[in-house]
Amino acid sequence: MIDDPQDDDPRKGTPKASLSSLAPPPAPPPPRRPAALQPMGLRTAAFYAAVFGGFGVHLPFWPLWLADRGLSAAEIGVFGAAGMAARVVGGLILPSLADKWDARRHMLFVLGILGLVATLAHLVVPDRTWLMVATLGLAAAFAGLVPIGDALGAAAARVYGFQYAQVRSAGSASFLIVSLVLGAAIGAMGPGVALWAMAGFFVLAAWTGLTHPGGGRARAARRPTLAEIRALAAAPVFMLFVAAIGLSQASHGVYYAYGSVHWRDLGLDEAEIGALWAFGVAIEVILMAVWGGALIRRFGAAGAIALSGGTGALRWAAMAFDPTGAGLWALQSLHALSFAAGHLGAIAFISAAVPERLAAAAQGIFGAVAGGALTAVVMALAAWVFPWAGGGTYWIAAVMSAGGLVLGIGLSRRWDGRALAD
Repeated sequence: MIDDPQDDDPRKGTPKASLSSLAPPPAPPPPRRPAALQPMGLRTAAFYAAVFGGFGVHLPFWPLWLADRGLSAAEIGVFGAAGMAARVVGGLILPSLADKWDARRHMLFVLGILGLVATLAHLVVPDRTWLMVATLGLAAAFAGLVPIGDALGAAAARVYGFQYAQVRSAGSASFLIVSLVLGAAIGAMGPGVALWAMAGFFVLAAWTGLTHPGGGRARAARRPTLAEIRALAAAPVFMLFVAAIGLSQASHGVYYAYGSVHWRDLGLDEAEIGALWAFGVAIEVILMAVWGGALIRRFGAAGAIALSGGTGALRWAAMAFDPTGAGLWALQSLHALSFAAGHLGAIAFISAAVPERLAAAAQGIFGAVAGGALTAVVMALAAWVFPWAGGGTYWIAAVMSAGGLVLGIGLSRRWDGRALAD
């Protein structure tokens, strides 16, 4: 069932079996007002701030926490790849269950608590086996929070008339601030502070998820079946979309797994590393908050995905030469296009091409491939390559991004911008 705040959405039609019949007819969008003027926009932004604040701890600094725990660079890569594999399973199952049970808000609450428990478990695990179990629990929590939250964020933007890109930028801003502040804190107090910060963000994610304005029981709609979800996943245009955005977004796996470790090997300290992460996300925030809507209007969903692939190919190829100083900062600014443009393109595609009541499932499939399966593969490959290639590992990412560019162009030619049909 659609987890939508409006129970009487006029776009809901008579249920039928085929995927094409599930697509709502076109309707004029509500006027878009600044999120800052919208209480519901602020509540949606609070959820993103909580979830991506946790990512602001986990992505830049968790490898350093694991290294302090005694794990080697190869082991860190294996743990990262295992976490991504868990995100594949969780990303496919959890959002689909949230749709099927009409329980998106409650699922967000449960996942926030799971993340809290898994984070605190890192304090008491006796060996690497249990450390892996805690890692998998942490991955499962992130796997569900992001796609379900994106489905509710898009629904809230549509119903309450604010811009999705603006509220989503709150998540990137939170990531920025946390990366910057925590980098200095870790430099002063050690990586242990990362664990407590992440635990706090999971508590906030559970609370803001349970009260998310994009969620609510839709009594008039029937719940989607697994057959309908499978039909969506098998639609050729949807598969092309998943492959294009998956290659583009998963290329960041090398950066997520070894960016901080490699920079420390090049002589950068923790404060500098945190500042670099924060700078890249700062440019991302500006793009989303100021030009996000204009970017989609200019390039379209498929064009934005192709743009992210092309920019990523340039960024990662240059990173393979171990840049430092001003060149490294310039490359970090490309994060706004290599990541954010692709993300906005993906949200725009799902909003236009996927029936609303299947939105969380669609987000889950996209996330499981882009943030799960493909990222797990690239992290596992990087774990083998990085110990002897160092920065040359970024060539893996460059090739993947180039693939995202090619498939994004193919998507723009194949998809006509309307809802998917059998």
